[in-house]
Amino acid sequence: AQLESLMETMRAEIAAQPPVEGSYAPRRGDHCIAKFADGEWYRARVEKVESPAKVHVFYIDYGNREVVSSTRLAVLPPAFSTRTLPAQATEYGFAFIQVPQDDDARADVVDCVVRDIQNSQCLLNVEYSGATCPQATIQFGDTKNDVGLGLVKEGYVMVDVRKEKYLQKIVTEYLNSQEAAKRDRLNIWRYGDFRADDADEFGYRR
Repeated sequence: AQLESLMETMRAEIAAQPPVEGSYAPRRGDHCIAKFADGEWYRARVEKVESPAKVHVFYIDYGNREVVSSTRLAVLPPAFSTRTLPAQATEYGFAFIQVPQDDDARADVVDCVVRDIQNSQCLLNVEYSGATCPQATIQFGDTKNDVGLGLVKEGYVMVDVRKEKYLQKIVTEYLNSQEAAKRDRLNIWRYGDFRADDADEFGYRR
């Protein structure tokens, strides 16, 4: 309700005083407002500026990312800053998995995750800290099945082997599932273990 109220007030203010197109020069780390594909303005954070036509933004209240032109960005009015209402989206990474660098393989992973967890009640558990955000496992609320482990079993992702002692039980379960997927040549393993020969060519981490 707080977010809805803030968005409503913010959009009314923007409608009354529309931003001058192109007057905002985005810088990495800035909070701003961005016009999404639906034509509405949302609070965002600038993650990367490739050029004025290619600015990477993260929508801080909804968790999605987009590459937009700087003409679709404007200064965030101070009354609607994160001091007024903290960012409503929290970013997490999947624990224990590495997503292939290959674009098609990455798209398969995204499709699979969306298919699996859309409209599902899930439980999230933070397992360890990551370089940019906490790394978590996600379980379905009803079956308690692990979403990331399911991706490993289906051969969509590789295991990120952690060394911490307290994580070894889970890591072992993930590695056993990965071996089964390799043996059955599922998805990324369909041509065998690509990591030894093709790691450099395809940009996979060894």
